Formats: sequence, C-alpha cells, structure tokens
Amino acid sequence: MKNFGRIFRLRYKYIVITDISALILTVFALKKLPPADPISVFAYLLSSYALATTVINLKPMLRRAKQLVTGDELALVRIIKSKMRAHETTRRWLEEKDFRAEVSLRSGLCMNLFYAVLKWSSGLYYHSAWLISVGVYYLIFALIRFVLLRNDRCSDSSESSRIKAYRSCGIMLFAMNAAMAGMAVQMVVYDRADQYSKTLVILSAAYTFYMFNLAAVNMVKFRKSKNRILTAAKDMSFVGAVMSMFSLQTSMLATFSGDNERYFRRLMNALMGGAVTLTVLIISVMMMIRSARELNALSQDKK
Repeated sequence: MKNFGRIFRLRYKYIVITDISALILTVFALKKLPPADPISVFAYLLSSYALATTVINLKPMLRRAKQLVTGDELALVRIIKSKMRAHETTRRWLEEKDFRAEVSLRSGLCMNLFYAVLKWSSGLYYHSAWLISVGVYYLIFALIRFVLLRNDRCSDSSESSRIKAYRSCGIMLFAMNAAMAGMAVQMVVYDRADQYSKTLVILSAAYTFYMFNLAAVNMVKFRKSKNRILTAAKDMSFVGAVMSMFSLQTSMLATFSGDNERYFRRLMNALMGGAVTLTVLIISVMMMIRSARELNALSQDKK
C-alpha cells in the first residue's frame, strides 16, 4: 500500500509537468478525437492522475510556492520585487495585505462578469434556459462582489459597515441559491440536456480550475482574518467554485452522454445539484447568523 501511495508523491516540478501535459492532451482529445479513441482514454486517465497528485500535494506545493514568491531565494524574484517597489501601486500590492485583497475582489468581479456574459450569450445561441439562468446567477454573483467593493476599502470603512456588507452578501446568496435550486430541479425532472460546443466545455473547465485555485488561496490567506469583507471574499470564492463545478458537470454530461444515459445524467445532476444547493444554503445562513450576532454585540458595546 505504501508503494502504491508513492506514485502520487512526485517532486513538485514533475507535478507541474504532468498537469500541463494532461491539460494539453485533454484539450486536443476533446477538440480532435472521438471519446473512445485510445489517445482520448489515455488523456482522461492522465488528467485523473494529474488531478489526484495535485490535490494530494496541494498544501506543501502552496507552502513551497509561497516561500519562493515571498522570499528572496530566487534571483528572478529579487529582480521583479525591486522593479515593483519602484512604483506605488505594485509596491502597495507587495506590502499591503488589504490592498491585495481589494485587487483580488476586483479581479474576481471582472472574471464573474466575463463568465456571466459568456454563459448568457451561449444560452441565447443554444436556446438553453439553463445556460441563461447560469449567466444570470453569475451576474448576481458579480453584483455581490461589487457590493463588497463599494462598502469597503479594506482599511477605511468601519467595522459595522463591514459586517453589514457581509450580511448583505449572505442575504443575496440565500435568495440566489433558492432561484438556482428551482432551475436545478427543473433540469433533473425534465432532463433538459442541450448539446453545447466542446469549446464552451473547455472554457467552463478552465474557469472552474481558476475558481478552485482562487478558493484554495483565499481559504489559506483569510482563514484567520477578522475583517468581514475578507471573510466574505473567501466564502464567495468557495461558493463560486462549487457552482462552477456543477455548471461544468451539466455541460459535460449534456455534451458527452447519449440519450440512453438519461438516468445516469439525472442521477449525477441531482446529487451534485443537491450538494451544491445545500452547501450554499449553509454558508448563506451562517453568514446571516454570524453577522446578526456581531452587530448585536457591537450595539451592546456602545451601550
């Protein structure tokens, strides 16, 4: 058993090489080859292995990457840092944690808007109510990020306004999750499996990978933060990641499964949809409860 586990304990550079190779080969297989082709099968197996090794070694890899990026071990890093310190904006990004959090919120907002437009326009093109609803979901998701940015400059706003912004995010997540749950139920009941292009599936996979990486980074970065805006950013990243996984699954099942696999498609969509809906529900309720308690505690302190 120990020898079996060693195949997943690679040196970091080999993990990166495996991930890149699996990504390139899988994209080629999806675009150019049929699913039953031996190269396609090998690409899927390699992707599964790459994902497993990355997940198993993720924590030490992130720790090592942080050491290389934040330390002065690499000459290239030292040169880049010296160049960045020569400009005000990049210097602030290097030295101010709250400024980096604001940049993260802004970049997340831009990515949400891009993905919302992509899904919405794809829904119009394919006449898919599901894709349009996903586009609206991410548009509201972007709105929540905008609320966070508007209510906080990470250092200027009061604690009370941060907690209220955190509560507003929880309320909007709760309402958005209820609407998405209704759409998920319709998809499972009526088995609305529209065919999408492989390019759209690949873009969805790339966005899902980005969201999971962002969620992992924010989980580590803001796990002990008492700033509710940063906590909300962490929660939003995780919610976006799980929702992206659900959206990706529906796209892949619709594109690569046949009419004789309706039961399997319904079962997988029901399981994933239920898990995602429950997860987002718990997160949104906890956000509202936590913010209510903290606002009550602040009002008691003022008395």
